[in-house]
Amino acid sequence: MKTIYIYFLLLLFSTFVVRAQNNSSKLSNSVNSKIETLAKAFLAQTHAAGMSIAISKNGDLIYADGFGYANIEEGIKMEPTIRVRTASVAKVITATALGRLASEGKLDFDAPIKKYVPYINETYANLTTQQLAGHTAGLEHRPKGNRYKKKQYTSIRETVELMKAPLLFPPDTGYKYSTHAYNLLAAVIEGASGKSYLEYMQKYIFDPLKMVNTKAENINMLSKKDAQLYYIKKNQLREERITNGSYKIPGASFRSTSIDLVKMMNAYSTDFISEAVVAEMFKSHQLLNGTKTNVGIAWRTSIDPFGNKVIEHAGNWLGARTVVAYFPEENVSISLMVNTSCQVLIEETAHIFAQIVREHHKTNSLLRIKNQKVELTFNSNKGSKEFKGTLSFDQKNGLLETTNDNFLKSNPIYYLGSKDHYTLATPYGLLYLSLLEKEFLEGRLYTYFNRQSVNPKQEKPLASFKSLRKN
Repeated sequence: MKTIYIYFLLLLFSTFVVRAQNNSSKLSNSVNSKIETLAKAFLAQTHAAGMSIAISKNGDLIYADGFGYANIEEGIKMEPTIRVRTASVAKVITATALGRLASEGKLDFDAPIKKYVPYINETYANLTTQQLAGHTAGLEHRPKGNRYKKKQYTSIRETVELMKAPLLFPPDTGYKYSTHAYNLLAAVIEGASGKSYLEYMQKYIFDPLKMVNTKAENINMLSKKDAQLYYIKKNQLREERITNGSYKIPGASFRSTSIDLVKMMNAYSTDFISEAVVAEMFKSHQLLNGTKTNVGIAWRTSIDPFGNKVIEHAGNWLGARTVVAYFPEENVSISLMVNTSCQVLIEETAHIFAQIVREHHKTNSLLRIKNQKVELTFNSNKGSKEFKGTLSFDQKNGLLETTNDNFLKSNPIYYLGSKDHYTLATPYGLLYLSLLEKEFLEGRLYTYFNRQSVNPKQEKPLASFKSLRKN
């Protein structure tokens, strides 16, 4: 196993940003510059090898670029056309096919799947597409054991029949995330369409949506257009051993690009999927006890700290961290693909990049301070801890340094263009930071993961700080 020492990578990112040559942008120079600055900060803080970003608005690609490396050893730069493992973003790729079939009247989300899959195990026969896609069916996340993972599967039926476990709970009485459920949904697609799953995906989804770089991952047929995958362990960036994922292609194992993923979102704003079906796919499922899951047909509904509704799905699997997010009120889509396993809050990072585009980087902050002493309170499940530190900021960017030995030790701060909106670059990605100048300088740092029902700013911050003296 090859190992790349982090100090080399830090040196690389501290001197320049490795950018793709195959980049595209219809944004202003100031917005492009801001995205580049934040991408550089993201890679430096997370130590990820590379990242691609694509953004579309009203069906038009308005930004696409890559940063860092797709393959460090071979010196291949990350580009927005280089394929990265989708991980669980594959679930919304499969869901897009479900939406297309429902729009054509070939699939009923509420029908028992035995209608489409006559060979299905009796235990699962009366489950519905809605329950499987929304993770309320009671299905295990994956089959037990590991031996089955080594085989190269050539049919969906083979993968469906791997699951023999009883349901964990009666359908619609609980929520349990299940990747294997998407193998069953691929079988539903086959039954509803009369085509094999991959044939249907290629001819009726990828081709019409012009997703030219999306395909099922086959580890024996990767090329230089496929990113090498990495992980970080004990301050070392290492090559990930690329494992066979043919047992879960519909739920985790496609290769795609950030550009293709935002192209996919065109299906949801045109008549490719009908307006009624889109509404059904984005609507939160409700359990029998009345609890809403904030998950529809695969898609998760949330609210970002700027008050925007967002429909999204992320992925995290062996060398890949990915997300595609859609802001329906603006018809804006953004995708990030990172070729490194890392504990990045990828949805929140995507929301920050989207805000940069939304604000057009209108103004600089009026905040100008240098080495302002602050007291920071860090909140966790184990309680609160107090730390001391300093904060500097000069209109566009700054630095927070504290005695916290976790991830809030030395973190760049950037202004997002309006109000109290800032971002803090951390090992967990770009996090939302609110900074207000009142009698004292006050700051609040938020993490909110996904499936938010309220604006994250209404909840308890991960950390808060204030200056030790009046401004």
